[in-house]
Amino acid sequence: HSLISLTKQWYQRRVRVPTDDSLFSDNQNSFVTEAGLSRVFVQCGKTLTNISLARCDVLSSDLISIMVEFCVAMTYLNISSNYCVDDVTLCQLATCQNLTSLDIANCERVTDGGMEMLVSQRPLTKLNAGNLLDVRVRTIESLILFCAQSLQNLLLDGGNLQDEDVAKLGQLPQLRMLEIQYCDEITDVGITPLSKLAHLSTLRLYRTFNLTSYSVSRLATNLSSLSTLLLSDCSEIDDRGLVSLGRYSPQLECLELAQSYCHTLTDVGLGAVVLGCPRLHTLVLKGLKGVRSFICLIPALRKRRLTHLHLGGCQNIPVSLLETVAAFCPRISIFGHYANRVKRSEFIKNCIDPPEVEVKKEGDMKE
Repeated sequence: HSLISLTKQWYQRRVRVPTDDSLFSDNQNSFVTEAGLSRVFVQCGKTLTNISLARCDVLSSDLISIMVEFCVAMTYLNISSNYCVDDVTLCQLATCQNLTSLDIANCERVTDGGMEMLVSQRPLTKLNAGNLLDVRVRTIESLILFCAQSLQNLLLDGGNLQDEDVAKLGQLPQLRMLEIQYCDEITDVGITPLSKLAHLSTLRLYRTFNLTSYSVSRLATNLSSLSTLLLSDCSEIDDRGLVSLGRYSPQLECLELAQSYCHTLTDVGLGAVVLGCPRLHTLVLKGLKGVRSFICLIPALRKRRLTHLHLGGCQNIPVSLLETVAAFCPRISIFGHYANRVKRSEFIKNCIDPPEVEVKKEGDMKE
């Protein structure tokens, strides 16, 4: 009874309520009716701790009131992508004494007022507020005021945030995971203060068109716990950023760079990360057309923990190089570049058993 999943299979196996069909709707897109779900809350509410009602067609303000009243042990709630969720809903959830984790992504009627009321009463540890266009700087200020010592995971929509707003996130000292979507207007000025987050281990920034290697270097230098870094559309970052990651972030385990038609990142930056991050197991390079040949890194790849290499859009990498990696590093799975796993070819054979080459005299050698 620790998780509600709105499927008939879950109902038959998990929920100990009368087994008639009144719980389910005639609508094929919704298995559960509002009345049936109310019965679940009333009869099983005292033992429910994790509740997921994402994209629930029957969710309403009345049903939320019943859930708040009877599910007194609830610690995690996912009500994302529900139109009925608004500021009144958050005021109701503020009375849940044990609630610590909340997912309200894509609930477009939620504003700063409801968020301020909620966090002032409930010191959350995890909050997903992605794709909430009306959640702005007031929410960040409320989180700093009421959840500075508790909040560990935070997901925000950066579409309405400026540099000075994002910089305030540096005042959340316990933050361990931060994801910001739509960072179109955010520059190094807003990202650099995040280097104060000593416990930050996961950082995901999407659409970072204005981010440069300066902020990446600052993050690498100061975030000693950073293990996962995702930067999307970061076309202004060059090899200096990756060199800093390789030099100051040996604990890095996952690096994802998703760009389009970017020539500023080359084999030099890739080599710095591979050689400097021995714990790296996932490397995603999308659209990096400056990456061409890293054959000199194969001995290092064999000693590293790298198991997943994603090369989507790296069209300048020759097939022979991928065959070499597949032959010498069989544990590495290559994705996004050629559908079939490459096999040992004549090129590999020549690398291992090079053919005899006629040695010319020094006078016959051309430059």
